[in-house]
Amino acid sequence: MLVLGKYPITVMKPASLKLEAIEEKYPNITYESFDDQYFTGTSSYNQLLISQAFYERFARFEYMLIYQLDAFVFRDELKKWCKAGYDYVGSPTLHQEQYNAYPASRSKLYAEALKSNRFVLNGGLSLRRIPAFIRYIKIYNFFYSSWLGNEDMLFSQEATRLLPMRMWMRKPAWNEALTFTYEKSPAAAYKITKEKLPFGCHAWEKYDPDFWRTFIPLM
Repeated sequence: MLVLGKYPITVMKPASLKLEAIEEKYPNITYESFDDQYFTGTSSYNQLLISQAFYERFARFEYMLIYQLDAFVFRDELKKWCKAGYDYVGSPTLHQEQYNAYPASRSKLYAEALKSNRFVLNGGLSLRRIPAFIRYIKIYNFFYSSWLGNEDMLFSQEATRLLPMRMWMRKPAWNEALTFTYEKSPAAAYKITKEKLPFGCHAWEKYDPDFWRTFIPLM
C-alpha cells in the first residue's frame, strides 16, 4: 500500500472468505471472489490463472500486476514497465535446485545458466497485459489439450517452444527481466544488476532470506 497504493488494488479471494476487517480498514480496495475450489492448492490455483474467464473479469484494465503475499516492491516503476510494451514480465527462474541460492561470487555462473537455459518467468510477482493473455489462452485452447502444469510455465517457457504460440506473447530477455524482479539466487542477481535492486522480489522468505534482511524492514 505504501508504494503502489495510488493504483487500483483488487484482492482475489475464495467466495466463502469474509474480509470485513480489511474492508473497513482499507475502503478503497476492491474484491473479486472465485469459487473456493481454486484455492485448495497450487494445482487448482494454476487452473484459475490459465482460464480465460479469470482475465475477462479484469478486461476493463490493460495490465494487471499479480502480487502474491510473498512478494515485496521497493519502488514505483509500474508505469515504466507498462510502457515497455511487454505482454508478460516476471522473475527469470530455473527450476533446478542448484540455482536456488547462488552467492554473489557465483554471479557469472548464474548469468551463464540463465543465458543458456530455457527459463520460466515466475508468476508470483508478474505484470500481465490482459488482452494478450485472453488472446493467448484462446489460441492455446484451440490447438492443444488442457494445460496441467504451473501457469507461469505456460505463458513463458512454453510460449517459446510451442507452435503457433511463439508469436503471441512478448517477453523481455532474462537480463532485463532481472531488473523487474528477483526470485532465486538474489545475491547473484544483485551482482548481475550492478547492485541495484529491482522493482520488486518474490519468495523472499524462501530463497536466501539472509540476503534480503538488509533491504526488507519486515524481516
